[in-house]
Amino acid sequence: MKCHQYPFVLLLLACLGAISCESGKKPKKLELDPEAHIKAEGERTFERGTILDPLAIHGRAPESYALYLPKGYLTGYTWPTVLFFDPKGKGSKPLERYKDLADQFGFILIGSNFSRNGKPMEEALEHINALKHDLPAGIKIDPFRIFLIGFSGGARVAVADAIANADVAGVVGCGAGFPQLKENVELSFNYMAMVGRQDFNYAEFAVLDKELSARGSNHILIEFEGKHAWPKDKQMLEAFKWMTVYSYSQGEVIDMGLMDSLYKSDVKHLLKIENSEDLRSIVQFYKKMIFLYKGLAKVEEQEKRLEMLTISSAYKAYESELKTVLAEEMKSRSEYTRQMAQKDHQWWEKEVAKIRKEIENQSNLLVKYSRQRLLAYLSISSFMQIEAALNRGFLPQAKKLLYILNLVDPQNPDYYYLSAKLMLKQGKKEQAVELLKEAARYGFDDWETLNDERIFDPVRSYLNTIQ
Repeated sequence: MKCHQYPFVLLLLACLGAISCESGKKPKKLELDPEAHIKAEGERTFERGTILDPLAIHGRAPESYALYLPKGYLTGYTWPTVLFFDPKGKGSKPLERYKDLADQFGFILIGSNFSRNGKPMEEALEHINALKHDLPAGIKIDPFRIFLIGFSGGARVAVADAIANADVAGVVGCGAGFPQLKENVELSFNYMAMVGRQDFNYAEFAVLDKELSARGSNHILIEFEGKHAWPKDKQMLEAFKWMTVYSYSQGEVIDMGLMDSLYKSDVKHLLKIENSEDLRSIVQFYKKMIFLYKGLAKVEEQEKRLEMLTISSAYKAYESELKTVLAEEMKSRSEYTRQMAQKDHQWWEKEVAKIRKEIENQSNLLVKYSRQRLLAYLSISSFMQIEAALNRGFLPQAKKLLYILNLVDPQNPDYYYLSAKLMLKQGKKEQAVELLKEAARYGFDDWETLNDERIFDPVRSYLNTIQ
């Protein structure tokens, strides 16, 4: 799509000068306590710019968390804070990935080691409440700037807490949407959804985006090139930009230098994509600018431009095609799920080869992404069915499903982890150890879960040398 947008871009730049006066709010006075120290648990000092993990929650053993104080952290002030929820309970994982963003924007980061897939939601919510209120003395979070960021199952936990508690300023949900909601539930928090276009949960976000728009909820959907994983730091940058700008809109002291940099960066990206044929990206970009800057800058022209794009025949045709592709994708998922226990290896080899060929030769990106998501879905679906078969003792079925998993996702470390479980159920200890070594070589990192599984007791002495 080729559009003459330069006059509009110049108008956007002109809007920047109105940012500081548009909100009309007075800066909120910072809470200063010159007697505060970053100490707790006796004389322990918490270092800035260092991930501290694990830190225990008082009276809630064995619950713990990871903590990161930005390099510019000063005692005596309240600080915006992000609580992270990893689906495997690895609190330090997102902190390691996003600590540079915390330094850049000035956020405390907290990563839960307790919340993980499979935990009852009630336990997870009690744990989150403790995280918010039981931090070490001297570490002061701003109660009006608490943000939750979760990935996969952790995203659903974050949303559940924001629904249950009014102290959450916003949620960033990555790779998964909402838990099941009652129709009349009130969504009082701001929400940013982030999903890779190759993520098997992509279709869920397409539906969620429309549902939230119909509810009138303040939300934005950010798409990027990527699979089902924590977003890269350059993608999570959008979340930190939003959390920072949101703070400004609520009356925090505006750093005009930073605000100018953020805004001009977005305008630069607008210039880059204005002649792109990726209509969805263009529309989402305008939505993002409105979501970020409304209340701080004049966004009427962006809103007009967005309306023009969304009512255009080209965009309507794109949306119709996407709807068709997603419907076909869901149909294929259902069909392949039914065939997992029925078809033999030869049939699956032909089907997977056909999908891979479509991906390789497909020029239509919508279809290409859909086929990539289909393989990703087959990977997670076979994984879940393998675990169920092993737990029930259906070993021949587990073996067949393992073949499918390796076929659709040959570098998945879970294939070797699950194969090791199968070997142990068959009494083949030496083969299990070799498979666990392969799992480690391919990046298996969920050793905490493995250590809790009694089936690995016969090889327990080998695990320390493998991890």
